[in-house]
Order: sequence, then structure tokens, then C-alpha cells
Amino acid sequence: MFTDSDSPVLGPQSNYPNGATESVFVHTTSNAASTKTARSDSNGSNGSNGSNGSAISDDDDYDNGYLSSSSSFHGAPGLKRSDSANSVSFIDLSKLLFANDFDFGLNLDTVSDSTKKKFNKMRVRTKEKFNIYNPKQRSKEFIRLQEAFNQRIQKFDQRIHKNLQSSSTEKLFYAVAVFLIACAGFVIGKYPTYFPHFHTVLFAVLMPIRFYTYFKQSFQYYLADLCYYVNILLMLFIWVFPASPTLFVSVFSLSLGTLSFAVITWRNSLVLHSIEKTTSSFIHVMPPVTMFVLVHEMDPDHIKIRYPAVASIDKWNFINGIIWTSIYYTLWQVSYHYFITIRKKEQIEKGKVTSFTYLKKRNRKTVLGKFVNSLPYTWMQTLAFTMIQFGYQLLTMVFCPIWFKYKHACGAFVTFIFIWASYNGATYYIDVFGKRLEKEVEKLRSEIKNLQQENEKLQFSPVNQPQNMPDDVKPLGDVKEEVTITVEK
Repeated sequence: MFTDSDSPVLGPQSNYPNGATESVFVHTTSNAASTKTARSDSNGSNGSNGSNGSAISDDDDYDNGYLSSSSSFHGAPGLKRSDSANSVSFIDLSKLLFANDFDFGLNLDTVSDSTKKKFNKMRVRTKEKFNIYNPKQRSKEFIRLQEAFNQRIQKFDQRIHKNLQSSSTEKLFYAVAVFLIACAGFVIGKYPTYFPHFHTVLFAVLMPIRFYTYFKQSFQYYLADLCYYVNILLMLFIWVFPASPTLFVSVFSLSLGTLSFAVITWRNSLVLHSIEKTTSSFIHVMPPVTMFVLVHEMDPDHIKIRYPAVASIDKWNFINGIIWTSIYYTLWQVSYHYFITIRKKEQIEKGKVTSFTYLKKRNRKTVLGKFVNSLPYTWMQTLAFTMIQFGYQLLTMVFCPIWFKYKHACGAFVTFIFIWASYNGATYYIDVFGKRLEKEVEKLRSEIKNLQQENEKLQFSPVNQPQNMPDDVKPLGDVKEEVTITVEK
């Protein structure tokens, strides 16, 4: 052991055949090391105070003022308790030692249990402290960072596959959706009479799925929107009231008016692998297509028999259309606000989403959005939203006389709506998936940056830097010591 003064430190003992015992004192300075060797008889004739055969005295031995040993020392100064102030304590001494497995050089077999426990505890604490200076320990930190980096890469790969790959159900639905679009074109061109039946079958399949998924996602209040109301009116006209001119005028105006333009304003996307998005496109695109087939593609004789309300209108009456459509629209609006806005007010305040709350949040930065949100009371905001929506409905009805009179204009408009939904779907595939990939890359980049910062902290930490020590103290590697052992037999 090393000290910063001339105080001797007791070294290991060695037994010799003649019963002699060698005790080595290592005397260390900043420049060199010297040794002093003393020999004693086995009976301790030149013994010190109360020798107990131990190289290290028990705690009780300090009462005598001296450090006891098993042998006498020739020319070796006694280590008094007061001398400990001139030597480096064990805790301070550990800062100078950089050996991983430091051997204290002490024989603790003959000391008391309490002293042995104290030295064992100091040995364990010192070794734990030395572990931070161990290059192997530092390499473990770099290995940990490497493993963390590999885990980030694996998680990134998993997230990419999860976001960019479709399930078997989505792939199957994609194939079915493409097939149904082809079937729709075939039925319109070959058997237009059966297109309302085709529409009804799809409606009966998709609507239960929509009801189930929306209730599961707590979006059930969306099911009370105008688009679902128009689809129900269309089913009622086809199968229940085919002879009602007012119902036909209202359905035609709402289908080729609000629902068609909603594809543009609400950005409905024809994403064929997604049941949810395909259903949304279905409830907005199919009613205009069905009305186009009823008015312009079916045989006139069949129309007179099966849909007399269509045959009874020779010329579109714009004012009459606005009045009857406004009546049906008002009927829906009053029912909506009574059953949703008023009766479900507590649920909406707790977080249930409606089209009104969604539009308020989505359009809060637009002129109309700022106007509606600036109103002081909720009922005033609801009234303003209702009037804006009604004005939007009247505006989209302006072109209905053209769609009713001119087949090619109506067909071109319906085709335009379908292409717009398809374009939105293409945008979803390219932009949305691209943004997902970009988002995952940014997340990975952030994780790698954090790992790099940890690496820099590890490299520039005090563990990896030379320790600042006093000028009069040199580390173990800088002390050039020469130890000579003289044995007297």
C-alpha cells in the first residue's frame, strides 16, 4: 500500500522453515520506494506490546496506543494512533489506485470477526469503485449503446412494416372493391334497370359495418349527418315511395347537390383497401350515380311503371325544388339538433365528436370558422352553423336543373366526382403513406441523436478522462519503486 508520507505500511508475512517470520515494510515516496525488513523469532522474544499473532491489530488494540503485530521489527518505527493523521486514509488512498483486482496484502485469518468484516466491506467498496476505471466496464457502456441503437433500428423496421403493409383483410377488400367498381360499370351499361338493386345490396352490406365500427370508435353521432339521411331517403324512394315527386326532387337535389360537392369539401378518398374510406366514398358517390341512372339510363317505359315520380316531371321547377328540398332539409336539421345537440349535450361536452364540433375545430382559422367561434353563446354558434350549412345546400342546388335536363352534362359531373374521389385516394396512398414514412424517419433520427448525446457524455465523462490529482501525488503507473527484501535466517 502507498502513502503520501514517510509512514510505514505493514506488508505481507512469509513463514520460513526455521520458524522465522518475515515482515516487510514498504516505504514509499514520490520518487522511489524503499523497504525495511525485520526478523523475529517465533516466540516473539523481541515482541511488541501484547502481540496476538496478527499483522493487523483489532480495534481494542488501539487502546494501547500502538499497532500490534506478530513479530518484532528491527529499526522499524512503531505506528501510533497519532501517526495515522500523517498518512493517507483508506478512502483517499483508493483514489490513487487504478488496479481492478487490488490485493490489500493483509492476512486477516487471525484477526477478530468484526475487524475482518470491516476490511471485507472496504475491499468490496474499493473494488466496486475501481470498476468504473476498468476499460472492460467502459466497453460495456459502448456495447449497451450499440444494442440500444440496434433495438431502435429493429423497432423502426417494425413500425414501417406495420404502417406500410396491409393486412390480408385489406388486400381482400381491395380486390373486392375493384371487382365491384367493374360490376357497377357493367350493370350501368348492360342492365341499368338493376342498378338500384345493386346499390341496395351494397348499402345493406356496408352500413352495418359502418354502424359497428363507428359505435366502437365513439363516432356514432356522425351517423346522424346529412349524408346518411339522404341515403335513407333514397332507399325509401326506391322501395317505398317511388311515386312521390316531392321525395324524388329532394333526393335528386341533395344527391347531386350537397353529397356530390361534399366529396370536394370533405375530401372523401376512394382508398380501396380501407373499408372505412371506401364506405365514406360509397355514401357520397353512389346516390348521384343512382339518380343519374334513374333519370337518364333506364328505359322510359320501365320508369313509368317502376318509378312514376320520375316520369311525372318533364321540366325541373327550380323554385319548387328549393321549397321541397328545404322542407326535407329542415326536418333533418330539427331532428338532428333535438336528438344530438340538445339531448346528447352532456356526452358532447365530455368529448363525443359531432360534425359540428369537428368543423368548428377544423375551420377555426378560416373566415367563417373565426366568425362562428367568436359568437359568445353555444346556441348562437349552432344557429350560425345551421344557416351556413343551409346556404351551402341552396348554392349546390343551383346546377340541378342542368343535371336533370342534360344527360351528358350530368354524366360528366358524376364522372368528375368519381375521379375527384379517386384522386384523393391516390393522394392518400402517396402523401399519407409518405408522411408516415417521413414521421418514422424523424422519430428514428431523434432516437439516434439521443444515443449520440449519451455516447458523447460517456466519452467526455470523468470516468474516461485522466483524474485530477495533487501535484505531490502520482498515480500508480508513475511511481517507480524498487523493493528489496532481505531475509535473515
